[in-house]
Order: sequence, then structure tokens, then C-alpha cells
Amino acid sequence: MHKLPGKRKVSYGAETTAPEAPASLKDVAPDAGLLTPPLPPPLTAPDLAEAILVQDTPPSENPAISDTLAKFNVVRTQLLRSHTRYLVKWQVTLTHEQAGEKLSYYGKVNDISENGLSMFCDYNVFFSGKVKLVMTLPPLNVGMQAQKIEVESKMVYTILSQFSFRIGLEFLNFHAGEKKILMDRLESSNAALRPGNA
Repeated sequence: MHKLPGKRKVSYGAETTAPEAPASLKDVAPDAGLLTPPLPPPLTAPDLAEAILVQDTPPSENPAISDTLAKFNVVRTQLLRSHTRYLVKWQVTLTHEQAGEKLSYYGKVNDISENGLSMFCDYNVFFSGKVKLVMTLPPLNVGMQAQKIEVESKMVYTILSQFSFRIGLEFLNFHAGEKKILMDRLESSNAALRPGNA
């Protein structure tokens, strides 16, 4: 060991040099263990089929969830319809008797089929009992009078749709011959929308 003037070098044992690394894996003995543990496998995305959705609050306390579920139910109802729908904009009156008082609400038909319709109304209303619908069919020719069709119905849903409320109703009982008048009018129009379409 060489000493430089003014500096001291301390040695803690014999000086050794590290062995040279093998040029390839063939130079390593077959029974020699790996110097480092194998790398862990890459992370994979979790299986969404096994995921559990957790909801912190009931739907009734979360307006966003309630609105989404309501829209889903409406879409499901539309997809399950088995009759052709017709896009018409007829005037319609919804009347319900409550505590001996008649309550009437006015709106326009959005779409209609053989067994029900949806209408737009300015009021958020829903009644569990039977209601009366009076549809006003516009005249086909100039000089003719509008025709009214009355049908006993049941409300299915009411949801907010843009700037008004959309109400879904199921037909229960027509006055004598009025269902045929309605279907003849619809089938002769060009407003048909096939089942399952939006």
C-alpha cells in the first residue's frame, strides 16, 4: 500500500476484485441459482363480472340515480311494446276525479299505439286510479269537424322530458266502435314507427 504525504489511507482487509460477469447464460452453471428473483407478472385489469357495485344512499335520496332509473324503465317499456307506434301530435285531455272534484290536464300526444300512448303535459301528475282520456283527431279535409275519442286509461309513468313532463298511459276501455275509428285513422296515416324503435 502506498501512502501519500499528508493523507492516510485505511485498509480493512485484502484488496479483492469482483469476478467478471459471464458473457451469456451458457456460461452459468446449470445448478447455479438466479442472482435476482423473477419479475412479478404484469398487472391485469380486474374482472368486471366479479365487481360489486356499492351504493352509498338509497335511490330516493339521490336525484341523479332516481332519474337514471326512471329513464331506464321508460326505455325498457318502449322496447317491450309489441304494437306499431304512430307519431302524432293530437291534442289530448286527461281527467281524473278526486274527492268529488274533476281535475283536467291538457297536453299533446307524443306517440300512440293500439294499447296506449305517451303525452306531453306541463304538470307533474300521477294518479294510481283510472283516468279518462279525450283525444281530438284533427279533420282530414277542410270544412270537416275534429273528431273526439274517449277512452278509459291507466297511468303507467310520469317523467321529466326536456321542458315538460311525459306521461305514459295504457288503454283500458273504449266507447263502442271508437277503437276501430282510432286504428283506421292511424293505419291510413304515414306516421307509423315500427316496434322497438326510438
